[in-house]
Formats: sequence, C-alpha cells, structure tokens
Amino acid sequence: MKIVVVGGGIIGLFTAFYLKREGVDVVVVEQGEVGGWSRAAAGILEFTRFVINRINVRSYPRKYLSMMLRGDARIKTWDWRWISTYLKVWGKEPPQEMWEAIKALGDFSQRQYRALAEAKNDFDYSEEPLYEVGIDVEKALEEARRDPLSPRVESATCCGREALAYLDAAKLATDMFIERMMRELEGVQFVNKKAQEVAGREVWLEGGDVIQGDAVVVAAGYWARKLGIPVAPFKGYGFRTKAKAEKMFIEMSKGVAVVPLSRWTKVTGRFDLDGTEDHGPAQKVLERARQTLGDFEVVDMVVGYRPCTPDGFPVVDRIGNVTVVTGACRLGWTYGPALGKLAADLALGKGGLEVLSMARFRR
Repeated sequence: MKIVVVGGGIIGLFTAFYLKREGVDVVVVEQGEVGGWSRAAAGILEFTRFVINRINVRSYPRKYLSMMLRGDARIKTWDWRWISTYLKVWGKEPPQEMWEAIKALGDFSQRQYRALAEAKNDFDYSEEPLYEVGIDVEKALEEARRDPLSPRVESATCCGREALAYLDAAKLATDMFIERMMRELEGVQFVNKKAQEVAGREVWLEGGDVIQGDAVVVAAGYWARKLGIPVAPFKGYGFRTKAKAEKMFIEMSKGVAVVPLSRWTKVTGRFDLDGTEDHGPAQKVLERARQTLGDFEVVDMVVGYRPCTPDGFPVVDRIGNVTVVTGACRLGWTYGPALGKLAADLALGKGGLEVLSMARFRR
C-alpha cells in the first residue's frame, strides 16, 4: 500500500512515522525544508492545558485588540470564510466529548515523547514546570481550577517575580527533534516540490508531475484551506540564541517565550494573523526579549505559520478520498504524535474521532 502525505511539518512527519510502522510505502511531499516552519516553535509542550488555544472565548477579541494597540500583534491576512465561521463559534463552549478527546490526545502524545526519549534522548526532552510571569497569579490560579483538563498549577517565583507554575509541562529542541524524526523515517521517500492540487488519490505537483497513491493525507497546515477547512495562519518567530536563562518561562506582558536548551536558548514571540512573507515584526520579538533577558547573540531565526481553526481545536477528517489533519494552532507540537496517529488510522480506514471532524462547523 502506498500513501502520499502532503506536508512535512511536525504533524506530517508523525503521520508518516505511524504509517511506516504499519508497513506502508510512504511518500512525503514538502515544498520547502522538511520541518522548516515547525522549527519556529518554542518547543513547549502543554499536555493538560488548552487555555492558550481558546481564541473563541468572548474576551479574546478585546485581548487581541489590546495586543495590536501595543504593537505586539497585527492582521495582514483576511479570510472572510474563516471570520464568518469564527463569528458562529464565538463564545460557545465545546461539548464534554471534545474535552475528553483533547485529554486523550495529550495523554497519548506524552507517552510517545517519553518513549522516544527513553530510547534515546537526542532532542533535549525534559518534563519540568513552565512559569508564567507578568500576570495576575491569583486570577490565573482560579481559572486553572475551572479548567476541564485539571492542570496542576501552583504559585511560584521566576526571574525574581511572582509567577504561575504549570507543573505538567515539558520541553524539547524542535530542530533536534526534526533531525530525530528524519532518522526514524529512513526509507521514506521525500519529494521537494510544491503540491498544486490534490484530486482523489492523486497529488499534482508544480511543474506538471503527478504522484498517485492508494490514499492521500494533507497535513500541510494553512494550505488545507484549499480543501474547505476554515484555518488561518497565525505567524510567529523563533530565534536560537545564546541568551542566559535558568527556567522555561513565558513573559505574558511582553508575549515572549524563553526555553533554555543544551545548545542554545530558544526565544519566540508574536501571534500575527498574517500569511505574508513580510517579517518586519521579528525585530519587535527581540526587543521584547532583551527587555527581559538583557542583550544576547542571535544564532538564527525561523518563521512559522500556526494553522488555527476558529475554535482553536484541531481538525482530523476525511474529505472524499483525502484525509486532512490541521488546525492545532499553538499546540501543534503538543498534540503532534496523537494527531499523526489519528491521521494515519483514518488513511488506513480505521476510523477517527467525530468530535474533531468538520461537522462541528456545519451545525
């Protein structure tokens, strides 16, 4: 059996990983560097907390407007289909089965990362607290107590300031993990071309070539909008730096995440609704980070486009003969293993989770 996976980001790689385990002949189509955009992520894993993805709660538009007024966010890409769907789901609470599904995704993904690290921890995996500073800690503690996923949190200190400690977090080096996945996927064919269109069991490539398979999985983030999925690109910037930091933390008032790793410290920021190649705001991330960490040397920068559905929850569904997986937004790395497994199972005809299908946007 041959399956074509369109998209070589973290979820596409996990999809290929599980398909290979089933003995499938896998072809991955990626227009750029494999894992390129996914590398921009901080590498923070939040297995029991979904609050960072709740972009459709009633208070979020006001919060985002405040970010824009401070110069910490901008809108350059307008998708009226996405906006109309957002208005439909704005302020609506997900059903209990959605929370059960999300908890299962987190549990599965944590087990998979642990298993890969136990075999060989060549990607700096570590389970340790994530600290949030620049927030009302008491209010955050109260919100956590109401969280359906029951995250373990406590009041703490970080960077000499009062902080919220989220105790169920983990971290990894995104660059090193993608290198690990490439070793795991030895024997998988990678095609470095742009997919122009997916038609049934065929993927039409730029230049006129066609790849045929017994099934196709689209794990191409924002590109999935071409299949009718309401997904928007929220751009972020990731820097490998030589900054000094002892703890993994997020400076919420400045919108900057800091993750100390063995070879460098990752600094990330921004949540721009922006699918363009204008990367001007990257300097703002460094400005905010240096206000927190002092001056530091930058090794390199990567840009990523987080694919977000209007309700923040991922989509894993079948559209005709095509399986599509996208929409995990800021938690793509957190749920990458589980979403890849679900997509692989759907492509193999094993069924999926109805609550994560497109049907929820049609109701």
